[in-house]
Amino acid sequence: MRQTTLILALFATLLSYAQSNTGSIVGKLTDKEFDNEPLAFANVLIKGTTKGTTSDFDGLYAFEGLEPGSYTLVFSFVGYETQEVEATVEPGKVTEVHIVMGASAASLDEVIITTTTKRESETALLLEQKEAVTIKQSIGAQELSRKGVSDAESAVTKVSGVSKSQGSKNVFVRGLGDRYNATSLNGLPLPSEDPEYKNIALDFFSSDIIESVGINKVFDGQLYGNVGGADIDIVSKEMTGKSIFELGLGTGYNGNVLGASFLSPDGANRLGTGISVDNPISDLTQYTFSDGLDPTGRNNTANYSGTLTGGKRFDIGENGNTLSAFVTISGSNDYLYKEGSINQFNSAGDNSTYMDSSISEFSTSQLGLLNLKYRFGENNSIALNSGVIRKVTQSVGEYFGESSSVSDDEGIQDYIRRQQTNKNNLYVNQLLTSFKLSEKLKLDVDGSYNFIKSYEPDRRTNSFIKKIEAGEDFFRVAVGSAGLNHRFYSNLDENDISAKGALTYKLNTNDDEESNSAITVGGNYRNTQRDFIFRQYNFNFGQQEIVDINNLDALFNQENINNGTFEMVTDRGRADLPNALDPFSYTGDRSLYAGYAQGIFDLSTNLTLSAGIRFENVNQEVAWDTSLSTSVNDPTTPNALIEDSFLLPSASVKYNFNENSIIRLAGSKTYILPQYKEVAPFLYQDVNFASFGNPFLKSSEVYNADIKYDYFFSSGELVSVTGFYKSVKDPINRVRVNSAANELSYVNVGDAMVAGFELEFRKNIFNKEISDDELSKMMFGLNFSYLHSNQKLIDVDSDELTVRFTNDEDKLEGAAPILWNADLTYNIKKNGIDLTSSLVGNYFSDKIYSLGTAGNSNFVEQSRITLDFINKLKLSEHFGLSLKLKNLLNPDFQITQKVLGEELPVSTYKAGVTGSLGLTYKF
Repeated sequence: MRQTTLILALFATLLSYAQSNTGSIVGKLTDKEFDNEPLAFANVLIKGTTKGTTSDFDGLYAFEGLEPGSYTLVFSFVGYETQEVEATVEPGKVTEVHIVMGASAASLDEVIITTTTKRESETALLLEQKEAVTIKQSIGAQELSRKGVSDAESAVTKVSGVSKSQGSKNVFVRGLGDRYNATSLNGLPLPSEDPEYKNIALDFFSSDIIESVGINKVFDGQLYGNVGGADIDIVSKEMTGKSIFELGLGTGYNGNVLGASFLSPDGANRLGTGISVDNPISDLTQYTFSDGLDPTGRNNTANYSGTLTGGKRFDIGENGNTLSAFVTISGSNDYLYKEGSINQFNSAGDNSTYMDSSISEFSTSQLGLLNLKYRFGENNSIALNSGVIRKVTQSVGEYFGESSSVSDDEGIQDYIRRQQTNKNNLYVNQLLTSFKLSEKLKLDVDGSYNFIKSYEPDRRTNSFIKKIEAGEDFFRVAVGSAGLNHRFYSNLDENDISAKGALTYKLNTNDDEESNSAITVGGNYRNTQRDFIFRQYNFNFGQQEIVDINNLDALFNQENINNGTFEMVTDRGRADLPNALDPFSYTGDRSLYAGYAQGIFDLSTNLTLSAGIRFENVNQEVAWDTSLSTSVNDPTTPNALIEDSFLLPSASVKYNFNENSIIRLAGSKTYILPQYKEVAPFLYQDVNFASFGNPFLKSSEVYNADIKYDYFFSSGELVSVTGFYKSVKDPINRVRVNSAANELSYVNVGDAMVAGFELEFRKNIFNKEISDDELSKMMFGLNFSYLHSNQKLIDVDSDELTVRFTNDEDKLEGAAPILWNADLTYNIKKNGIDLTSSLVGNYFSDKIYSLGTAGNSNFVEQSRITLDFINKLKLSEHFGLSLKLKNLLNPDFQITQKVLGEELPVSTYKAGVTGSLGLTYKF
């Protein structure tokens, strides 16, 4: 088909000019980096003239009506070597110039940023970073594959200044956690699946659908203002070639799982479709649970994955209009087994809890994403992204030892079993449009309706006491609190509607095509609604009944309700109360309206200024209903309400010492809103903690400053140094409040600051390119960050909680002072075989997990180093293999607390080494 298209183009050109005194130049551009596929949207210019064009989807270009003579053609595409070729035009003849373009020998000096960027390429993203006026950083699909990255969460932790903490679902950027960050897909915001978090967990997004991930640590008027760490934008894949059809299969094992007694909750299955999300109880005197309390064993614990990718481009009419379709379907199962311990200490050094733990954790995910894109006219497009991502996790945790929450008797052995399932379904619907209204005027209008349905169905917690009587061991049910044995059901629905529009006017003149100068005006609307409900059914025993821990259903059943052995109660009370079955709930509604103006001005050849102003009006209201407090049914208790407006200036300056030496300076103001869960005062209970919200929280203000210097050696090589400073007024922290139950809540504290620097270094150790099909290359990459943070720990007067901090000031939670990522990659290509092997390491230093209060010291997550070995082998044009060995060092995941001068473990486990083998076939 490609050859036919080219022949027709040549034939048409010949017919047009056979009798003319002018000639033409035609040809085809192909992409060396992608198996010589046609290279679309590359620039082709005639040097010394204003004549220029771009290659079409088939890589074809043409210049017609040229006067006879010699011409110099300049071919360029972002991330690729700019090439100059001499061509001679003869009267009535066609000159063919076919070019193969590649990135391996690219010169950064002559690259021109074009309309379309291949954002999966490391070199292309590096060049985009170079040409950008503001400070930006991205990681693309090519680098994700090389480093064995499986999802967006793992992707961002490969970027300087980004880390992941034990027990946290989301990442820390420059020491700032979930509430300080924002997550978007193709520039549009996403809802959250967890009542504890502002952002959706990044591991929802597998690398199968990721073209690139942008981490914007510097802010301007076009970004939402409710962010202080980073705006993390996931760019999904779309169709770029003529067609694609690819199948991938993988399998593997986690070393800890081999030989372990792996358990699953009764009713669970490998697809995650078991365990009903519906509330099973309509009468507290009837034991109508559909699944039992005894977990089941699982024999086949191999990890599996599969991916199917397909796409095609269709030509529409004769004007170059096209419709492309791209679809990805994938699924995976993963098993993890963790053995360790949990402990609790008081300030006197007494060990109130000491338990050995073993946790069987299974996760399964399935996703399907469709992209349709219609391109028409000159750089106009309408795109639709629609899909569903489903993620289910199931775990059975067994804890054996001493726990003060179960029994106060010293020396008595306790046993806790917690079975938990989380089901999350994310539905994505996006419409993205771009219109070139004129040579200088461009309009972008995007909108999305995304919603998520999350369930925690039938979480089962049981607590028992081991007794020894007459020389015989047996267990009895723990009493004293009905909640020690319970079943829990929760539903979360979050709907997110957003829209944005931007009108950009280029200020450059016709003879100044490379000018960046432009003015953009735009606006945003976003409405987020969340409904969260839960019911907890507690089993209230009158006495310590004997129980067989391997046959709990023999005790927990309808017969023992009928005979009075136990009764079911809720957090609202007994069965005889009229509202006993009413759920605890909170609802949140947040509306945001924003307008902004952003200007980019070339002040000179080397100096560019970007300045903007953004106005945001936010209205957030949270209502709640619990047995202890209600704003729904009590007119004297107002809803938690935040009505505020923010004026957010931003500015950045870029100065080019020369083409490869660049310095940037940026400053901005942003803000942080309290999250729904943080202001809803109901209790959420975990094995080792309980937390509740504080309706008196107020917003924080963040002031940001950055300076960055980049030096580009050559294609794919650079050294970069960034310094940053952030000042946070009224920051929000999760702390242990002054209560007998040692519960956690959220409070504003005194002002905080974060300062540090980041270093990034990329270098080719050697690069021997013998031909297009034979090369030997070794690359080294390192990013390093140092962070200093401080916050004044003051019990502010704006809330009704009492907090007695142990220290007057301290570091920020989750802020690792030292963090580095390093990789060493060797690539050899010979005789049609292409092998890439990478050794990828990560390290972070000790960091605060939770601040100490009431004389207790901080909980500290201990430093950890990880090492992965990733191999990709391309055997032919169609077949590929991968071998991944992850977490080779298998370090301890450990949280400690200093007690009487000694660092003692609070929680510890090993995640195990995981090996996997994958096969891909490209049709």
